[in-house]
Amino acid sequence: MGINKNNSESLEKYHKIFIEQTPTAIAMLDNNMVYLAISQRWLKDYKLEEQEVIGRSHYDVFPEIGDDWKEHHKKCLQGAVDTCDEAPFQRADGSLQWIYWDVRPWYTTNGEVGGLLMHTGDITHQKEKDLEKKRIEEILEKTNEIARIGTWDLNLITNEVYWSEMVREIHEVSEDFIPTMEASKNFYEETESRDRFVNTVRDSMLKGTPFDLELEIITAKGKSNWVRVVGQPEILEGKCTRLFGIIQDINKIIQSEKALSKAHSELQGIFNSKAIAIITADKNGFINRFNQGAEEILGYSATELVGSKRPDVFLVKEEIAEFRKNLVQSFNKDPSLIDPVEYLKSHDLNNTREWTYRRKNGDTFPVLTTLSSLKNDKGENEGFIAVATDISKLKKVENELLKKNQLLNFAEELSMIGHWQWNTVLDKVEWSQNLYTLVELDEEFVDLKFDTYFSFVHPEDKEIVTHYFDKAVKNKEFYSFTHRIVTTSGKTKTIQLLGEVITNKKGEVIEMIGTGQDVTEIKMAERKFRGLLESAPDAMVIVNEKGKIQLINKQSEKLFGYTPEELFEKSVEVLIPEKLYPSHTSHRKNFSHTPKAREMGSGKELYGVNKIGKKIPIQISLSPLHTEEGLLVSAAIRDITKQKLAESKLIEAKENLEHIAQKLSKQNKQLADFTHITSHNLRAPVANLNSLMELYNMSESEPERIDLLDKFETVIQHLTLTLNTLIEALKTKITDTSEGLENVDLNDVLKSTNEILSGVILKSGAIVKGDFSNVSTITYNKVYMESIFLNLVGNAIKYKSEARAPEIFITSEVENGKIILKFKDNGLGIDLERHRHKLFGLNKVFHRHPDAKGVGLFLTKTQIEVMGGSISASSKVDVGTTFTINFN
Repeated sequence: MGINKNNSESLEKYHKIFIEQTPTAIAMLDNNMVYLAISQRWLKDYKLEEQEVIGRSHYDVFPEIGDDWKEHHKKCLQGAVDTCDEAPFQRADGSLQWIYWDVRPWYTTNGEVGGLLMHTGDITHQKEKDLEKKRIEEILEKTNEIARIGTWDLNLITNEVYWSEMVREIHEVSEDFIPTMEASKNFYEETESRDRFVNTVRDSMLKGTPFDLELEIITAKGKSNWVRVVGQPEILEGKCTRLFGIIQDINKIIQSEKALSKAHSELQGIFNSKAIAIITADKNGFINRFNQGAEEILGYSATELVGSKRPDVFLVKEEIAEFRKNLVQSFNKDPSLIDPVEYLKSHDLNNTREWTYRRKNGDTFPVLTTLSSLKNDKGENEGFIAVATDISKLKKVENELLKKNQLLNFAEELSMIGHWQWNTVLDKVEWSQNLYTLVELDEEFVDLKFDTYFSFVHPEDKEIVTHYFDKAVKNKEFYSFTHRIVTTSGKTKTIQLLGEVITNKKGEVIEMIGTGQDVTEIKMAERKFRGLLESAPDAMVIVNEKGKIQLINKQSEKLFGYTPEELFEKSVEVLIPEKLYPSHTSHRKNFSHTPKAREMGSGKELYGVNKIGKKIPIQISLSPLHTEEGLLVSAAIRDITKQKLAESKLIEAKENLEHIAQKLSKQNKQLADFTHITSHNLRAPVANLNSLMELYNMSESEPERIDLLDKFETVIQHLTLTLNTLIEALKTKITDTSEGLENVDLNDVLKSTNEILSGVILKSGAIVKGDFSNVSTITYNKVYMESIFLNLVGNAIKYKSEARAPEIFITSEVENGKIILKFKDNGLGIDLERHRHKLFGLNKVFHRHPDAKGVGLFLTKTQIEVMGGSISASSKVDVGTTFTINFN
């Protein structure tokens, strides 16, 4: 008889009720793996009590089910049965369950598979117990080996002794060693342990008492070792017939106990220290320990605080509130919902920070305090310990360091130096604040790489920068160099880079560090110095303290025939005769000890040697230059070949005059009056010539010698008039002004002047213009012309008005067939009523400027007049000055 639809539905409903009330974990699913019915045990085992499961897919409820299980389910829906005694089930929340299952199909009244019945069980607890048991068995199996425990047995009837393998190992005996009672006894340290062992064993045999001893043995290899000996007597018919037991190697334990004892003593010493405050509080916050160091720094005695006060007696309320707030934030809790103190009773604390403590007398001071939880043997918090150190001195030092660091930052800013650090492996770069300033980059730009800096390098200097950095990587050494950069605002600056290469143990470059300094103005000053050096009429040689040549000018190249490269870092003695080397070296060292401006070799004839070995008579003036790199010596060297020739001719003329005077004195006796007058007039000039020659030989400066030469000419002219053509006037050959003449472009000279003075032009904001449309070139000594421009433009800037930026206007004109140059400025002006007579005098100054030396105008006038020209000035105070140069 068939079952009608109503009966089928009733049966299915009955099955669902049966499944729901089954005490085991069982679930009924349809062909689509959708839940039809589940037991309460199923919900509990899989923690689904809070979920609505009926009507949901099995795979939605358990998204962690893998494809392998799904394949088994498909087979079961086709009639298969799947069972498993145990398997791990990794849940989506990360937990692990061990389960068994029986999955099989259920059939409809038509004999078709209606779905699956899943019967499972959570055996996690049992599985964990099994695993724990297995672990314990493994641990027990290795315990004896790890604990180094061996067994021993003494048969008192046969006197045979048995030692296990571990006992033999503990005593460090060989495998063929046969233990005896006497031999066993002899292993124990004889001063104390042996007597204890013998007496204890005897008592055990007589009284039948077990024993447990810790003794020291000396092994067969002579090592001291501590062992635990446990013995148990065996009594037969009232007589001890056997002793047996264990021996454990406890040497490490004994040593640990000693170390622990030592550590305890050290901790006790720390606790008793006067330098460290140690304060403990119970879980309710009351102080229960207060060491001597705490008494020392806080001024309270332990009896005043222990058991009755909390730490807030010496803490600042605001800091306590801040501390609690920080704690709450570290717990990720709402401050209004928890009490930090109560929360800490069940949570760990380990916090180090600065606190302000208040002494009993009210004084406050900074301390560094480490606050930690104290736990009992169950891991429960029993209170807290604070270890505090007075850091007043440290803070003082720290503040001093901060001040010095600030000063260092100021120094870096003033010197326009910035420092950098480049991790070459990660291509990560760090800059100091000043380096950002140098390139005019916002400090918020922090993603710095090597290419960041390289992007600022001047296009024409990128190749040299690449070359030096590649060279640093190759040679593991950084070579200092300078290059130009273009800042974000378009300014061009010159930067000097210094650095150091850092390598790892393999010698690979991992980092470079260094500094970058803005040397733009320094380079400008160098060009100005070079310009002044080249404008000097004498040969100039710059030498360092070691006597090594650092710099020469064009005049030196002409005089000695060497290029600057040939003389750089060469000893200055290469320019003097070889026989003078020893004395010159001594004189050079003496000068470095007491450097001052003076002439060299006063009263002596000095000679230099050029490249081809020719000796040249010279005069030398020495001047010290104090620089950051040390003492430099500037030597101004003048070729006096022509002067020596003039001296020779003067001496010859004097001798000829004396000879003529003697000859004339012997002539016509009849002309006695004339002879007397002539003789008188000749003797006085000759005597004067002798005196002049003596003064000339004694003179020390060039101006004095020139003045004496002028006097020689006057005397000779007087003799010429007196003797009426008896002799010809002796003429002094002076410098041939036609030498060194060339066509000088005034625009080029002004351009060179602006380049040399670019630093002060920039600093002062000066405007320097020239109009040479009337006359653009002039035949002149170019060195002199450059010197004239440099001095007059430089003075106009130096003596500028504080009320306005300097303006200098230079023009060329032709008046009456002569070329005129005018230098007009708007500076301080000169009071010509007071100073006209000394305007171009040597060492004459008219303003209280710190750099005023009174040399520029004198030098300018001298150079103009040597070339046959003249210079004059018109000026008005606080309006400006105009210098007019007439080139005859």
